[in-house]
Order: sequence, then structure tokens, then C-alpha cells
Amino acid sequence: MGYYLHGMILVSGGTGLVGSHLLMELSSDPNNSIRALYRNKESLSKCKKVFASENKLSQFKTIDWQKADLLDYFSLKDQMQGVKIVYHAAATVSFSAKDAEQMMRVNVEGTAHLANLSLEYGVQKFCFVSSVAALGEYPDKSCSDEDTIWQKTTETSNYSISKYYAENEVWRANQEGLPVVIVNPATILGYGDWTESSSTIIKKASKGLLFYPPGSNGFVGVKDVVKVMKLLMESEIEGERFVLVSENLSFQSIMGLIAQQFGKKLPSIKVNKKAAKLMMYLDQIRALLSGTKPMLTRESLQTAFKQKCYSAAHIKNKLNFEFEPIEESIEQACKIYRKESA
Repeated sequence: MGYYLHGMILVSGGTGLVGSHLLMELSSDPNNSIRALYRNKESLSKCKKVFASENKLSQFKTIDWQKADLLDYFSLKDQMQGVKIVYHAAATVSFSAKDAEQMMRVNVEGTAHLANLSLEYGVQKFCFVSSVAALGEYPDKSCSDEDTIWQKTTETSNYSISKYYAENEVWRANQEGLPVVIVNPATILGYGDWTESSSTIIKKASKGLLFYPPGSNGFVGVKDVVKVMKLLMESEIEGERFVLVSENLSFQSIMGLIAQQFGKKLPSIKVNKKAAKLMMYLDQIRALLSGTKPMLTRESLQTAFKQKCYSAAHIKNKLNFEFEPIEESIEQACKIYRKESA
């Protein structure tokens, strides 16, 4: 164990993409005592699948799973007994206006609850999984890093706002004496539930889409994200945030890499904004008639057309860390998805 780490580890969001892989990494050490929070049995079975994909179900059984709600302060308080290390990976991710209020509550209020309880119970170190959505932009459009100043504009997504304010709760707790580290991952790719968050990219591209949006973004493998989190928590580093990105790629490139893994045609037709808006309206009608959530929203379209770029120089220099090429992360994940679909 490192400089700070002595005692029980609590992981919130244990059933999500980052949480599942983090728990797999942490539980590989038999000396770790781990408590993980989950919302429902369905999410628990999804996490179990991640462990099963690497033949690590025996590790899954060593975790103390507790049902908890981040918005229920007192039930959360019960789970903090004996906890000395906290990894806060729980979050709601949505680009639908309908989910904005609930997302703000979970991401901001839930983070405040966990940070406050960590102070109260004398937690030794707290790691918060934020997002590059909480970063600002440089006027010259050079790659965003830890020093860019976040500013709210008419195009700022509700998710971005929620993660920025959640970070503020963590920094406040840090000022009050809680040792913290924050990671800001770009779009995370890896094996998990491909109907949720960033994994939906793999599901869509696996079908062989002909159309692609003209934007670009940063991408990082989930295994690198959890490796960095663990390294930071086992170091004496605190009071800092770190951008995590393996590569900055166009959506055409990333969709092409996924399509290749499934033997599908590469995307070749660039979508313009007019066509994209029409597709969004048609999707909204489909969602209304079927009673499901729309796949395309105003916020998701804005992301698809933006040229985004991020720098991971800070974490590379601080930990001498080298990220896995994103093609390898995609290959590993798609190999398991193909096996499941066969």
C-alpha cells in the first residue's frame, strides 16, 4: 500500500464502466478491503459480466456490495463506517434536457454528500472522477488542459455544468482539509454495458454506419483511467487534477477503428448540420411514439460537430505514465463484444 492508503476502500458508482474496471483492479490485491455502492440488482449483474469477461468472478465475490443512494445522506452515512479511502466514480451522464435536473442533483448534491461525509469520517484520500467536460477552452483553440478556465456559454451542456459544480464541491472539501485528487478523462472506451454512456459509440459503430459527423474528440481506454487513479491514490500527490487522454481523433477515425473490428464498411459520408438536425427531429418523433429516450439531442449534436482536443502532458510528466494506443483499447473491448454476440 502507498503513503496514504491504510483502511477500507469505498467505491461509488461501482457498477459503471470506470467503477467496474476499478473494482477489478483494486480487488486483485487480496489485502484490500473494498466496499462498493450499487443502485439496483440489474446494474450489479452488468458489473459481474465485466469480471466474468476476464475470468475474475472470484474477485467479485470478495467485494462488500451495499445498496445506496447518493441523494440519501443518511443511508450514505451508514456506508461510511470504517472507510478511509474513497473513489467517487458515480455520476449521471445524459445529454437530454429532460434529465438535467436529476443529473444536477446526483452529480453535484451527491458529490457534496460524499465529500462532506469523507471529512466527517476522517477519510485519508478522496479521488473524484470528473470529466474533460469540466475544462475550459483556450482562445487559440490549442488543446485544453488543467489550466483552461471553464466558462458557461449558450452552448455549454448541462452535463458540463454538473461536473464543473461537482468539482467545486470537491475543491471546497479540499480547502476544509480533505486530501483529494481529480481525474478528467476524455471519452472513455472499454468493455462494459454498451447501452450506456460512451460505450454506445461502440454499439452504433459495430453496425457499420455510412455517415459520420465532422467533429473530433479526445479518447482514453478505461484500463488506463483506473491505473492512473490507483497510482495517484498511492502517491503523495494531492490537491491536483489531471486530464486523461490517450489520443485526439476525429469521429470518422474512431468509428472506422470500431467498424474494422466487426468487419463492417468504414464510414464514408460526412453529415452536414442541416441533415443532422433533420435526423434529430425524426429521432425525437420516434422516441415520442415508442416512449423511449431520443438518441440524438441538441447537446449531442453540438458535440458531434465540435473540434475538441486535450493534452495529457501533466499526468505524463507527473507519473511518467504512457497511455495505451486507443486502437488497442478498442480491439480488447470489441474482442469480448464479438464473443458475446457469436
